[in-house]
Amino acid sequence: MSQRNGSPSMPPVQERFGLAIGNVSRAWRAKLDVRLRPLGLSQSKWLALLYVSRAPSGLSQTELAAMLGVEAPTLTRLLNQLEESGWVRRNTLASDGRCKMVSLTAKARGVIKRIDAEIQQLRAETLFQLSDAEAKAGLAALQKLHGLLDAL
Repeated sequence: MSQRNGSPSMPPVQERFGLAIGNVSRAWRAKLDVRLRPLGLSQSKWLALLYVSRAPSGLSQTELAAMLGVEAPTLTRLLNQLEESGWVRRNTLASDGRCKMVSLTAKARGVIKRIDAEIQQLRAETLFQLSDAEAKAGLAALQKLHGLLDAL
């Protein structure tokens, strides 16, 4: 940062925006983590369950690893834990024996309702405090940025 008249200048708005994206994402997950801790699920577990719940026919392990941003061995350990706890099951695709699909068990469907309720509560306390104009502008900026990143 440069200095004028002995005081540091603010970084460019684009730099602050980029940092804010990461900060908000971490803060959001941390708040949810605290709220979901009583369920006995770590952040990686509840996030994996949530992603799988959003895919009606399940997700392949490859898809889930990409969504979670983890490598295959890390995902395998996580899925082993979730499977041992009765939250998910893995089935090999008949059309491709190398592809394993992850789906929720009935036990997990109940906990998904509690996860969704906590997410909805956090939205009410935060996102719904934004005006429609603020939310639309923020969403438009994030969507444009996502498109630019995808194009790289």
